[in-house]
Amino acid sequence: MKAALAEPSTDDARGVWVFVAFTGLVFGSGGLLAKGLVDDGVDAFTVTSLPFLAGGAIGLVVAWLRREFRREAMLPAVVLGISASAGPALLFNLGFERMSAGVVTLLISLGPVFTALGAHFVFPDERFNRTKALGLGLALAGVAVLGLGGADADATGEAIAIVLAGSLLAGGAAVIARRYATRHGAPALIAPQLAVAGVAAFALSIPAGRDFAPEGGFAGWHLPAMALFGVTTYLGFFSMMKANEIGTTGQVSVIGYCVPLFGVVGGVAVFGDAVTAALIAGGLLIVVSVTLIGMGSSTRPTPSDG
Repeated sequence: MKAALAEPSTDDARGVWVFVAFTGLVFGSGGLLAKGLVDDGVDAFTVTSLPFLAGGAIGLVVAWLRREFRREAMLPAVVLGISASAGPALLFNLGFERMSAGVVTLLISLGPVFTALGAHFVFPDERFNRTKALGLGLALAGVAVLGLGGADADATGEAIAIVLAGSLLAGGAAVIARRYATRHGAPALIAPQLAVAGVAAFALSIPAGRDFAPEGGFAGWHLPAMALFGVTTYLGFFSMMKANEIGTTGQVSVIGYCVPLFGVVGGVAVFGDAVTAALIAGGLLIVVSVTLIGMGSSTRPTPSDG
């Protein structure tokens, strides 16, 4: 078993950015794919469960071939499967059912803000400081602009609250993910984590009264797209866990920069979303807030930082 919270090496410090960039690319483009599927009539629960089940199956095969199963990692993987995977992804996809890609992904990118709050109480090198406090304030201002400024005609208070709940859950779970990743390693966690996420999302669709298949059945591109989504889900979550294993929460938070970029640009280019003053202003506030959170997490706080 790996030592808890081991100090990253110099090579790790450089390598973490490869995983961060790749994860941001996968998650950013994955959000657009999820939006396309729900807009085409596929239920949010289905869009959540099938890619996780496919990703979990891939992970199980890889783990079996490489003999990477660890009994002590099973319970942490279950916790991550629900808190860091199924829960946030389902809430985000429910948001895609209700709002534009740009607004949803901007709200998703607030996850690092909540991570910074949680990390303050867990990691001695991730204390809250003035830079992070300023980032938190700008994040709240950005959400207010999006919600009150008419960034999206469909952006009701309920819809915004659903996605914010997902961001809060994802941000808090990221703190747990770093602790578990440094203890058990990404290979031992990822397969059961994704499999549990897929099963949980499918199980929740039953009491929610959701139809697994869209009315009229799946279109020709739906299942292949979700199979591809499963591959990218496995790769993206594995990459994120590796980043957590060798990096800091501040470094991993940079993933949040990519998500709104894909969401806003892709929303306009692919889905024809309107570009409003509120979307631009709220988006800038949120991007700056995430940047400040990353800056505040990159170095140890000094006395002047609070």
